[in-house]
Amino acid sequence: MGEAGTKAGWMTIPEWESVRQIDVFRREQDKRPLPETGAPRNLHVLVRGQVKLPEGPCVLRLSADDCYQAWLDGKWLGQGPAPAYPDRYCYQEYPVKGGRTVTVALHLYYQGLVNRVWNSGDGRFGVWAAFVRRNKVAARCDESWRYQVCAAYSGETVGYDTQFLENFDSRLWPEGWERPRFDDSGWGHLVPALWADYSLSPQHTENLCRNRVEAAERRSVPGGIQLDFGRERTGTLHAAARGKKGEQLTLRFGEELDEAGRVRYDMRCDCRYEETWTLGRGKSVLHQYDYKAFRYVEVLGLDGGPQLSECWVWERHYPMEDKLCTLSCRRDELEDIFQICKNAVRCGSQESYLDCPSREKGQYLGDAVVTVRSQVWLTGKTELLRKCARDFIASARVTPSLMAVAPGALMQEIADYSLLFPALALTDYDFTGDREFLWECYPTVKGIAVYFAGYQRSDGLLENVSHGWNMVDWPENLRDGYDFPLTRPEVGEGCHNVVNALWYGFLLMKEKMERVLGISRLFASGRVGRAFRRSFWREKQNLFADSEVSEHCSLHANLYAACFGLMPPEGSVAYERLLLTPGRACGPLPMYFALRGLGRLGKHDALYRLLTRTDEYGWRNMLREGASACFEVWGKDQKWNASLCHPWAGGAIPLIVEELAGVRPDPDRPGGFRFEPHLPGKVDDFALQVPFRGQLLSVRQENWRAALTVRPRNENRKEE
Repeated sequence: MGEAGTKAGWMTIPEWESVRQIDVFRREQDKRPLPETGAPRNLHVLVRGQVKLPEGPCVLRLSADDCYQAWLDGKWLGQGPAPAYPDRYCYQEYPVKGGRTVTVALHLYYQGLVNRVWNSGDGRFGVWAAFVRRNKVAARCDESWRYQVCAAYSGETVGYDTQFLENFDSRLWPEGWERPRFDDSGWGHLVPALWADYSLSPQHTENLCRNRVEAAERRSVPGGIQLDFGRERTGTLHAAARGKKGEQLTLRFGEELDEAGRVRYDMRCDCRYEETWTLGRGKSVLHQYDYKAFRYVEVLGLDGGPQLSECWVWERHYPMEDKLCTLSCRRDELEDIFQICKNAVRCGSQESYLDCPSREKGQYLGDAVVTVRSQVWLTGKTELLRKCARDFIASARVTPSLMAVAPGALMQEIADYSLLFPALALTDYDFTGDREFLWECYPTVKGIAVYFAGYQRSDGLLENVSHGWNMVDWPENLRDGYDFPLTRPEVGEGCHNVVNALWYGFLLMKEKMERVLGISRLFASGRVGRAFRRSFWREKQNLFADSEVSEHCSLHANLYAACFGLMPPEGSVAYERLLLTPGRACGPLPMYFALRGLGRLGKHDALYRLLTRTDEYGWRNMLREGASACFEVWGKDQKWNASLCHPWAGGAIPLIVEELAGVRPDPDRPGGFRFEPHLPGKVDDFALQVPFRGQLLSVRQENWRAALTVRPRNENRKEE
């Protein structure tokens, strides 16, 4: 921290001198209203600076609060930084050739909302920029840099107040402002930001990819055109048009078409993506800033008026080499299931792991446990995983039980998610074998253990866990009739199954970390496991019940128990039968753990049947309903505000790789993995490739026999 003068140099605009900075962090049940900051919302500011650089290679380091988009000498540079808590802000680096005068152009944004996206709404707005040569500051953003508040954007909020719509007025946009010769003599000057006294550190994740995507199909609709970009995308629309000053075009975005074949812009997920573009004189260019999740776009207002000359999408996502992790298998649409999960993970992996890139745009701990596993298999890298884990570690500033969403300013607590935190650390260890990161995570795991131990009764089980939501599953109609009151914010009194199965799993994972780290263990999981079986096992059904006073045996009362090894041998047949019973259902997130439980019990044929099930509660139902990314639920009508791009349903990827193809990370073995395939014999056209520790692992099944090939990642020669 504090490298190369990072503790000083934050700049802001003079209008910010009267703005009050506040602390937005508090427990979810603390309902006191936040103080007013006096800051505007939805603030766009354009900044320009000219800097003379010394000879030799330099590095431009950039950060902003909330965020920036950057150009250097008129060419796109990048965007960021990744969202973080204020005391953990990072800068990004861009190499720059020295020995010349360069022009930096920054489009800064302060959203001003308290939500899941950024730590905004706290009255902090500013920019930090420094040119560094040989780790010494050669030049920095200072009072000579000029700014202009941009009034070209307006609109209401959408989703869960997570984004402002962008009605764009080209008449108010200074076209060409990012270019070196633009005249900014009438702009104001930045001033030091007195509030910004915290240090910065390098951002250890990669910068986002920004790709130009042309429409796959284009057709005329009354009054305009409709564009299909082939699959779900996360990004912004770029367009250029000519018309009369003041003429307006309507822009509509959607994830699907309605029954009439038009874009459904009033989306299921509670985002109404309809915006207005007001043209200037001559050629006008649309400059969208914040991203949306969509596949289709309609541009309306073209009948006899303006002419559209350009239209494409700037897609953005965390780097993912598309051909690195691939699956070929047409049987039972397994390949298509893999693809919709892969695309959802791509769309949802931004600077953080988003639960969805539309309505919430936040990083949830429980969602991330599944998305992380998928994303690491798809990329072979764990940098974004580590950033995610550190975000939740930092949320212990609010409570040692951790927040459910981080690093955003929305204060939400979900007990189920807190107990899954060790899975992030252990996933990193599975793929890297690095004990240092386990050490970094372990104090937080201990803090969670101490916190939840406050709910323990004498036999070790938890009761009356009331500080946060006991979710079990969401939405409620996918809880399989779970027999315990879970109404928020109050949770029913007593001892119920799911939170205790997760408590047992948490203790198992904690003890595994302690074994790897050589720490003395108390083996508390054994006592909890015995109490769990005594309290919840029902011999008549050979299954676990929902609570200690219930006889109802839901899927949820058994899936975590099976996943974490609590299911006794005599229950394995009943558990398999339960999952295969028509009409019994859970949501996509717990289904990942349910199928892990089948794998643990050796029921891989049943696992495959459920992974490729044909009823309304499986991935193939998403395909029938036109998915190009996996949904929040199995079908569009199973939730009143269903997101059609939700990476928490991407768990099919690690299930296919690990449970079916049998490639399982194992740091205790030579090579760091083991190969134990469980592909059904009827799957005879299976070909999978995954990156793992600098290698490419390929699994093929031909003539009912699965074989593994290992080769260096950067070579084409295969080595047995």
